[in-house]
Amino acid sequence: MATHAEKMNTERKSARSRVEFIRLAGIGPELAEFLTEFNEKPEIYFSMPFQKRREIENQMDVILSSIGR
Repeated sequence: MATHAEKMNTERKSARSRVEFIRLAGIGPELAEFLTEFNEKPEIYFSMPFQKRREIENQMDVILSSIGR
């Protein structure tokens, strides 16, 4: 059975849009929204409550660790 990272690697070439890439990468809607906003205004990260920042960091850690496998 292929892991999420292996599946993403084989499907990555077929992503035709940013939205499709985000879906294939396993990024949820909340994290996708944050990343889009962060790209435009990086200062929002420091204005977020600590708990919210921690949730975002945890979600990103999961995605990055699955890519590294």
